[in-house]
Amino acid sequence: MQKPASSTETFPWLLSQRRMFTWLVGLGALACAAALGSQYPHFDPLDLWALPTLVVVLLALQLMLTNSMISVGTAVQVTFLGTASYVLLALNHQFSVLTGQSQALMENTYWFAVIYVSAFLVYEPRQATRAAGVILLLATVVCAANLALMTAPMRAHLIGPCVQFLLMGAVLTLMQATLGVQRSQFQAARAAALTDPLTGLANRRAAEERLSVLTRTDETYTLILFDLDHFKRVNDMHGHAMGDLVLRGVAEITRRHLPEGSLAARWGGEEFLLILPEQRDKHLRPMLDRLRADLRHHRYGTVNGVTACFGVATATSGEDPTAVVQRADLAMYRVKEQGRNDVHLADLRRTQVS
Repeated sequence: MQKPASSTETFPWLLSQRRMFTWLVGLGALACAAALGSQYPHFDPLDLWALPTLVVVLLALQLMLTNSMISVGTAVQVTFLGTASYVLLALNHQFSVLTGQSQALMENTYWFAVIYVSAFLVYEPRQATRAAGVILLLATVVCAANLALMTAPMRAHLIGPCVQFLLMGAVLTLMQATLGVQRSQFQAARAAALTDPLTGLANRRAAEERLSVLTRTDETYTLILFDLDHFKRVNDMHGHAMGDLVLRGVAEITRRHLPEGSLAARWGGEEFLLILPEQRDKHLRPMLDRLRADLRHHRYGTVNGVTACFGVATATSGEDPTAVVQRADLAMYRVKEQGRNDVHLADLRRTQVS
């Protein structure tokens, strides 16, 4: 899924992907157990070690993901590669157990369709096309090598099924590649519509969409509004080109300080909005102090550092985002009234000062 270049993965999306991977692990383990159970008491020698190994890998990936040792993307890619390796091994193995009267490949070849389609869910279209192409090439080599070693009568029975199997893979890969290009073009257009062209951050529309999603899903979050102090002076003294340079620099520095699952947006002019997974005050204030220090000590062309007023509000489950933004805005203006270059944490009573 494409997203504005400025934002890290947003947290509802992360949670959704992690839940989906957990379901994938459960279904994968169940499928492996069912495959082995259906063979009892005469187990296939490959499945006897390969399927339990695949389950162990899935469980290990789930454990590492739960402990934030790997990303969802890494877990999915390793799962894809492990599954693809298994189906290729199974394809090669089945030729050794086919009888002379066999006129079709075994059922495990059905899973190749899932592998070809999955490649385009795991990777970007170009990478997916290459991955599917490599798997198709390896399957072709496996089929060709095994057919070459067969007796002529058996080869005559199986050459047709092998050709059909490989053609199916080629057609699926071509179809998915075509759809992938169209999907990439659509995603690029959508990303452009949700990105601020000057800073590369999400724009106001993207932030409003994210707030709407958070409200619908009853997610809690911490919202931060900050406004650069005396930015008009920068434009007046250094020119608008230098002002643009300052805005781009602020955007880049801000990105580096955000926790995983955050979204940074240019809210308007020199005002920025940050949407973070709900933060505890003891973690939030030090993070904002580090951000303020970096903004203040960074040199933006001929401009020696900038300061800003920060207003913070944490939403309750299902709270109207307009109210959350308003509380953060009031907190930000409290800082302006008290001398600027500080942080104010608003609570539901709008009076709590950090």
